[in-house]
Amino acid sequence: MNYDFYVDQPQGDVVTQVRLLVTKDEPLTDYLLLMHGKFDKTKKQLTESNEFDNYIAVNLDQMGSLSIRQAEAPNLNLLPPGSWFLQFIFTLAKPWISKDDDPFYVAESVNPVRKDKVFKVPFMSAASLKGLLRWTLMHIRLALKTDKQPEGFAQERFVQTLMFGDEQGEEAAQVKGFAKYLDALNPEAHTEYERLLRQYYKVKPEDPLPHHSGRLMFYPTFFNEIDVEVINPHSRKTKAGTHPIYLECVPAGAKGTFSLLYVPFDLIGQPEEEIRKQATEDLRLLAQGLQAMFLTYGFSAKRTDGFGVAEQKVENGFIQVRIEETPAPPTAPPHTAEPQLPKYLQTPGKLKDEYIAPDGTFRERSQAELAKITKPQKQEYEKAKKWWELKGKAQVEQPPAPAEPQPGTAASVRQWLKRDFDSFDQLVSIAIQLAQEVKNVTG
Repeated sequence: MNYDFYVDQPQGDVVTQVRLLVTKDEPLTDYLLLMHGKFDKTKKQLTESNEFDNYIAVNLDQMGSLSIRQAEAPNLNLLPPGSWFLQFIFTLAKPWISKDDDPFYVAESVNPVRKDKVFKVPFMSAASLKGLLRWTLMHIRLALKTDKQPEGFAQERFVQTLMFGDEQGEEAAQVKGFAKYLDALNPEAHTEYERLLRQYYKVKPEDPLPHHSGRLMFYPTFFNEIDVEVINPHSRKTKAGTHPIYLECVPAGAKGTFSLLYVPFDLIGQPEEEIRKQATEDLRLLAQGLQAMFLTYGFSAKRTDGFGVAEQKVENGFIQVRIEETPAPPTAPPHTAEPQLPKYLQTPGKLKDEYIAPDGTFRERSQAELAKITKPQKQEYEKAKKWWELKGKAQVEQPPAPAEPQPGTAASVRQWLKRDFDSFDQLVSIAIQLAQEVKNVTG
């Protein structure tokens, strides 16, 4: 049995409707209604939201139930010392544009935004985020600092290689691409950079440079909205639009979650002070790179035209580092005058020994004993007996409380350092502070 999707044209969800628009002679009206919504030219505003946003919301909920909408914070107890995890929700200040690899779409004038293959939610892949963050760090710390000495340039390039992995185009036969560009920025630094790599990975001079993974693990970012931008080139003669180009995008105001995991696996076995120092220094560099990428350079197609930048404020931002949190010294409770104890108690909650029998219960006195004591003593005895019935007996009968675990035992839980932030500026400030604190301790 043969089935042709485009011939049978089933009545499906909004994704199916968009896919079938390619079979229509004039699909753009229906396409804009599905992707952009209904626009009232008189009121100059949308009167109906687009159906695709509703579809995205449903699928994001499904992805959340499967724990794939955003990365979950890992258990740092299972990772090497110095590992850290960073996450925040950002809001787009300008539309985000990309290009999907769908060859058979609505029309030639429509550029589809990249969507997940299964859930059809707009997203940015982990590889794209890694490449753009690496480019941003290279640009602000190498390309813009042409006066840097060869040794400093090589050291900075080496540090970035350890974080992101070997450079694209770093081949034995011919250096090209990203690696060739960096060589051209500072030709004198290439020899020192290669020496650092060979020394770190113990590679002989006659062997090719190693291919290696970096310390950073990226996650995809899924967006919660979709829209359409229009570019309308004008004729130089008629000064009128000729052929509008429709660019699917994630609009300004949409949100996405950025997650990043740092695992210094290549430092396993090194002194823990050195690991903490490198981990927090890498965090400081990456925080500056994230701030520059999200706020200045952008992270989408057409970013040189201002697309793909985010707002300064973020939501639910936190950084957790596998460095034990130093507990704050306990604050002394405010001094209050101690209440005066009744005469029959020796301490709060404990009767005097004269009222306690050898087995720990209350010592009842005989009529002969009561006849020999004074009236005030008899009154104190009656008060002690009443207190025992109300409070003392229950204290004796209840099981003893379990002993609190001592530091270093299996029951004690180690608290890893965690800091919250609500803006990119605060993230950079926290990263600088952590790096300085560790540097002060390690010297």
